[in-house]
Amino acid sequence: MSKFIKTAAALMVFGAFSTVTMAGGNHHPKPDPKPTPVCNEGPCTGSIPIQVIVPKRCELKVKTPSISLKDGAEASGQFMVGANAKYNLLVDTDNRVGGGKTTKSAAKSGSHAVGLTVETKLTGSSSVIQLNDQQTNIAPGSNGWNSYNVLVKSEGVGISKPAGTYTDKYNIRVSF
Repeated sequence: MSKFIKTAAALMVFGAFSTVTMAGGNHHPKPDPKPTPVCNEGPCTGSIPIQVIVPKRCELKVKTPSISLKDGAEASGQFMVGANAKYNLLVDTDNRVGGGKTTKSAAKSGSHAVGLTVETKLTGSSSVIQLNDQQTNIAPGSNGWNSYNVLVKSEGVGISKPAGTYTDKYNIRVSF
């Protein structure tokens, strides 16, 4: 077929299609905001933008399943936070002492309690992260991971408290 016949056939099909689509009502096609370039003798070029959207993500690896210690002793644990963006960290305990920021908590058994000091530090830092003290805008570490050390110290109670197992729970919350 010649170019003229092909062009005429294409116009007839396009015209019939547009008549069918326009017959549904008083619809006016929106003009193309980027008109198609007209290429008479040179190359025509165009582009399609490509975007890959990576959402914020975090992972929490609790390296220490539990911390057990005798009264008057201390023990430690560790957890890691992995993130691909700056994040917020809040650490707390179930039995934190007081309503504000502190390092004081208590292990409980019924109505009895043993005082605890709970200190959290980002590995390599000397700053203590207190319980109930939201840390914000923390930059992810090497390969996206930061390690935290948790040191728990128990007060020495000797025979002043009944024998038994006293418990508390250390809670970690990571958010953006």
